[in-house]
Amino acid sequence: MPRSGSNLRTTLVAVVAFGIALPALLWLQPRGLVLGDPVVVALLVPLAVLIAGDRSQPSLGSGRLEERHGLRLVLAAAAVTALFWNAGWTMLVPAGVTLAAVPLVQRAGRRLAVVAGITATALTALGEAGVRTELLGSVLAPDHSHVGAGALLVLAWAVLLVVARHAADQAGYAHALARAEARLRALMESSTDVLTVSNGGGILTYVSPAAERAMGYRPADLLGRPLLDIVDAEHRPAVAARLSELMQRGADARSSMDVLVVHASLERRWYEWTFHNLLSDSLVEGMVVQQRDVSERLNAQRALAHAASHDDLTGLPNRGELLRRMSASLPQAGPGAAVAVLFVDLDHFKDVNDRLGHQAGDDVLVVVARRLAASLRAHDHLGRLGGDEFGVLLTEVHDEQEVSVVVGRLVNAIEQPITLPGGTVTVGASVGYAMSADPRMPLDRLLAAADQRMYATKAHRRR
Repeated sequence: MPRSGSNLRTTLVAVVAFGIALPALLWLQPRGLVLGDPVVVALLVPLAVLIAGDRSQPSLGSGRLEERHGLRLVLAAAAVTALFWNAGWTMLVPAGVTLAAVPLVQRAGRRLAVVAGITATALTALGEAGVRTELLGSVLAPDHSHVGAGALLVLAWAVLLVVARHAADQAGYAHALARAEARLRALMESSTDVLTVSNGGGILTYVSPAAERAMGYRPADLLGRPLLDIVDAEHRPAVAARLSELMQRGADARSSMDVLVVHASLERRWYEWTFHNLLSDSLVEGMVVQQRDVSERLNAQRALAHAASHDDLTGLPNRGELLRRMSASLPQAGPGAAVAVLFVDLDHFKDVNDRLGHQAGDDVLVVVARRLAASLRAHDHLGRLGGDEFGVLLTEVHDEQEVSVVVGRLVNAIEQPITLPGGTVTVGASVGYAMSADPRMPLDRLLAAADQRMYATKAHRRR
């Protein structure tokens, strides 16, 4: 079907060219502007047009069309020259050959331009020699024909060289662009970062190949789906809000955030999303999002933050973290409620260290920490202050009796026997506490009061 359509177009071009050329030639002949038979010349017009055109060239010679520039040039030059010689227009041969050669030179470059120039020169010289010897007719006097042909030949050489230079520049640009595109493609294919482009409605219009390696999604499977489909359900509102904000800020707006992404395997990993609003860019027309897996980095940051704020042995918050939580909880006590700060100091712990060694002492601290945590409510806070001292923050308490009940439960849990590899040991605890319902109460005053009461309790237990 395509070949029949092409043949039809070729036939129409030939008929139209002949239909236009014949009346014009018949009008020019009585005026001495056409010397040959108008019908023959009119038949040569579509022949020259067709031979010089791209559509007829695939049937000429062998090999690919791009490899037949020389053949095409020779055939087109021969057809144009036959037309002009028959019409008595020999001086126009350089112009005709150049017009036929320009499209070919644009593809083939400088070498074909030189060949075309030499061809035009040779055919012009032959034609003008034929005019001089009266073997060929001319509508102009021989001297005028020679001058005109010479001028057109010089112009033809200039045009061919300019076209060749332009073609070389264009080829250089095309080569550089192809290299840049190939390099970009290689970078995109080797990158572990995922790049997506979504339209104003949040629908994905481009997904880089890295999506399959990093997330397990084939890019083709994501195209046409909402960008939020790959975001964990709990994080979608935040991501949607950020996208809306960027669109409101307008062209070239940028932002970044950490997003929990759901892989094709349903694994969830943290990605840093860097947004760039290029919706108004005619080349992109979308919201560009660079997605980089930062799970290991975030896990390392969390581990460092946890190590800095927690006790290595017991896993409890350390002194600094517990004090920070206490400071944050003081102003948050509900109406009619108070907070209580407890200091817990172990009794007879030094005896365990002296008798069974420091490893046994560490084991005791771990067991005590576990028992204390199990004896507290979910909204209370427990931490290790250092050595054999622990701190507790009770939130939402209403009177001292409630605190005393908690203290009794903690002491009872601590005093239960502890079985160690070296034997069974028992330790006790001295607990001091202080309460406050005033959110403006300085924390250091509460701590000092609890500490003082703990030492008073310890002194009393020693009697």
